Order: sequence, then C-alpha cells, then structure tokens
Amino acid sequence: MNTKKQINLSLYILIYLSIHTLTPVCAEDRVTKLPGVVVNHDQQFVDVTAKVVLRDGDWLELLLCTPGTREHESILTTTAKPSHIHLALVMLGLEPGQPMTGKKVGDKLEVTPASGPLVAVSVYYKLEDKTIMVPANQWVYDKNTRQDLPDNQWLFAGSSFIKTNEQTLYRANVNGSVITLVHFGDDLLARKTNLTSRNDNARWQARTEKIPPVGTPVTLRLKPVAPPPSPDQKTDKPLHKQ
Repeated sequence: MNTKKQINLSLYILIYLSIHTLTPVCAEDRVTKLPGVVVNHDQQFVDVTAKVVLRDGDWLELLLCTPGTREHESILTTTAKPSHIHLALVMLGLEPGQPMTGKKVGDKLEVTPASGPLVAVSVYYKLEDKTIMVPANQWVYDKNTRQDLPDNQWLFAGSSFIKTNEQTLYRANVNGSVITLVHFGDDLLARKTNLTSRNDNARWQARTEKIPPVGTPVTLRLKPVAPPPSPDQKTDKPLHKQ
C-alpha cells in the first residue's frame, strides 16, 4: 500500500471513530468534537479555539501556528492538532489539494502552485460581553500599499506527510504551519500567492489597532466557500454566507 493510500485510510479510520462523539448543540445541529475543534455538520463550518500571541508584528508569515513553533511571526496560536483540523475539513466533504512545491529541472526551479478548495476564515472573540466577528484578513496589511490582505479565503492545501524513523508524521503537526500568509511547503491552509518564507521581504504586518490584547481567547471559524453557480444554473439566493 503506498503512503497516500495509507494516509487516506488513517483519516477514514479517524472519521469512523469520531462519529461516535457526535453531540447535538440544538435540535437542528449535529457536531463532532475533537480537542480544540468543533465540526458543525449541518451548518458546514469548523470552529478552532486559539488565542492572540502577537499584535504588533512587523514581519508576519502566519495567521495561526501551534505553540513552540512560529509564535514570533504569527498572530494566533492553537493547541488543536493541525491534523485534527485537516480531518474536520475532510468531514465537511472537502478534498485537500497540496502545498506549493518546487523541484530542480536542469538549471531551473519548477514550481507547482498550492491548490485546494477555498475556505473562508473569520475570527470571533468577546469584547465587553459582545461577540465580535472579524474577517481574518482585516488583521493583516501590506506594508507597501497599507491595504488589508485582499480577502479572507485560504486554500485547503492539506500540508504533507514525511516518514522518519519508520513513523509517518503530518508535517504541520511538527512545524506548526496551520494558516499561513506565505508558503512554507507544509501549509495546512495556504494563500493564493507566489510569496514564500524566503522571498516575502516582510510584506505582511499586523493591523495592531484591530487586534485584541495578547492572551485574548478567540474562535476561528473555517467555512468552505461554495463554488459559483454554473452558467445554466439560475438562482437568486447566495449559496452561503461567509
């Protein structure tokens, strides 16, 4: 059995085991809970618990990482396992693509762009007993144009696996590349960009005035972006709200 088939089998086993943790939130909602992650099957979103660890960064490369990895360049951290977040998105029916890759072909570097279905990322937190919702891109701006990150949509690239010491490891679990702003090559959620951790030149910075204090608990909501209707499909209603 090749590595990819083994990985898919492992994911399906995890899904089979996790369905026994289905817990009703209300009469209409069915959810699956993993540590730090809640999958809402009926409303089609994934909630991830996180907290603010950086709000004045002048060289951001991630929105979300895991503790002990890249907190110096990430606004948020989560104790949830990136592989569990991956699983949660698969449970919503998404098929991961792949992170950006590059290989040497002769004297040239052949780059394959990151791919995967789009996922909208929003941030929820409490302020004076009110729940605030902010599209995640509004916390990041381009130092050259002073404009916000263009949108709050990321690619479900799905990170990758590496075999070491006869163990197959999910690379985002090891390196903390959960929701990135530039490509690392092991990104779970990646941007549609050509920027990498080697050439971004401190492009992205934190919109400090919009970010709550360090230590503030937040919930990241990941919601699949519905594909646009085909030309022959007529509808007057949006497919979903982000």
